Amino acid sequence: MSVRMYQASDSVKPERQPRVLKELRLGYLNLSEGMFEQARLNFLLALQYDSKCADAYWGLMLYKLKIKDEGELLKDPMAYKDIMTMAECQNAFTFGDDGQKKIYEDLLEGVNKIVMGNDY
Repeated sequence: MSVRMYQASDSVKPERQPRVLKELRLGYLNLSEGMFEQARLNFLLALQYDSKCADAYWGLMLYKLKIKDEGELLKDPMAYKDIMTMAECQNAFTFGDDGQKKIYEDLLEGVNKIVMGNDY
């Protein structure tokens, strides 16, 4: 999986953006290391600074699923068939810009096919 950049929402105050980005980077790093509780705290801190941060909601969803790498969503889509009903996933799509939504849709492609009843 390629490395991608995480971003604050457009509505965040400029002086808060560096802190949001720092917490997002730490959160995703902690996820990748299996440090789930620390990742959760990082994402919650990001949301304190930016309550519309789609990538923080996405990270909290991954935390709840105990996923270290977003690519895991594609490896076993049947295990994540209820992901679209998770509040964190819904918030990520609600607050994400078009680019973020495209990334999320691509990551959930296999899951969506199962939900829609199509082969994957």
